[in-house]
Amino acid sequence: MWCTEHARYEDRCWLCQPQLEEKGRLWCEEHSLYEDECFLCHPQLEDGGPQEQEPTSHAGHGLFCNEHQVVEAECGICQPQLAAGLMPGGELKIRFESAQSAAKAGIRTSPARAAAAQASVRAYCEVEYNGNSLARVTPFASGIVRKVLVDVGQEVEEGEILMELHSSTAATAKAAYVAALVDYDLKRQVSEREHLLAKKDISSEREVQEADAAFQTAEVQLRTAQQVLLNYGFTEAEVDSIRENQDTTATLYLRAPFRGTLVERDVVVGEAVEPGRRLFLLADLETMWLSLSIPFEQARHLRDGLLVEAEFPGSAGETVRGEVDWVNTSIDERSRMVQARAVVDNTARSLSAGSFGDAVLFVAEAQDSVEIAKDALQRYEGGTYVFVEIEDDLYSLRRVTTVEGQSGDSVAVLAGLRSGEPVVTTGAFTVMSEFLKSRLGAGCVDD
Repeated sequence: MWCTEHARYEDRCWLCQPQLEEKGRLWCEEHSLYEDECFLCHPQLEDGGPQEQEPTSHAGHGLFCNEHQVVEAECGICQPQLAAGLMPGGELKIRFESAQSAAKAGIRTSPARAAAAQASVRAYCEVEYNGNSLARVTPFASGIVRKVLVDVGQEVEEGEILMELHSSTAATAKAAYVAALVDYDLKRQVSEREHLLAKKDISSEREVQEADAAFQTAEVQLRTAQQVLLNYGFTEAEVDSIRENQDTTATLYLRAPFRGTLVERDVVVGEAVEPGRRLFLLADLETMWLSLSIPFEQARHLRDGLLVEAEFPGSAGETVRGEVDWVNTSIDERSRMVQARAVVDNTARSLSAGSFGDAVLFVAEAQDSVEIAKDALQRYEGGTYVFVEIEDDLYSLRRVTTVEGQSGDSVAVLAGLRSGEPVVTTGAFTVMSEFLKSRLGAGCVDD
């Protein structure tokens, strides 16, 4: 009986009767017959010749493809559907019409090279100043700028004077400190005298207590006046000088909070400035931040401490290295990217804030692998494959496992390929076309 709906014998139509399918037997898709019954692929069956044994999973056994001279279970041209089920290292064979066919088609091979590789994630990056070594230098009191002693691009030391202000606020604070010093000395002398008189029974206990209280109050006021000066940026040495010289001038200095480079300046002589206004931007350029944007699909690999390498246009191949120190816990709604940050070395002063580049985050330890040209990789039904030359006219479609996220013209293969094997690097598309020709209407029994 014939199933007209599916164009096959009724006792072979498991689309109508699923229980009839014999999953262990190869099926000839082109002629809708089991391979060991397909006399179109195997004419000896029609002539009553001996039927070949049911194929096994071992190479060199089972049905033999006479047209391509390979075991039927390994014939990629007759059985392309088997490719999707291959494990890394598994292969199907593709034979060309003659030993000269591959050469005429321009197919070239290169040996796989042993290498060490690391799984990685690619990211876009932007250089920023290290926010933990960046200062917006502002005055602590209002005043008029009298002198600007530094300029943009200049390196300064911690505590170095950047500019001089004429500040009435500073003058008032100095005067209050000097007055507190005088009052402190006076109250100290009174307290000492009252204690002396009390020993001679001249002063009462109450007078002694009042003198001590006044002295303690003067001491607190002196410390408060001294702290005000320190809060305005005066050093302890300058406070000592004010005490010794009874200095009440209006001079106030603005100093660098740490060693670094002035990357911005926004002040000129004669300008009135107020507390909180940024006059200089000071950065320690020994390190910089890389602001990283990673595709959401790769976010699962991110964590603190990952090694980062970055390159920038015009850097002549120079690589910048650092470590991830922060990963955002949310995703940018517009770009669908995950933001992260890395600290990179900049002792060579080669990085400029605002530069854009490409970064690679290494998400695993280095592993032994073989390296091949990226052009050798072929994608088929969700799998990754390469073509390996066996003979002049015979190639294998080999399933391989590659390292994620690699850049450049080469790719590392972790499984499925050995060092030294000849891999098709030029003309791989031609071999893929030969592999798929049965699905494109040029099957193995065409004349």
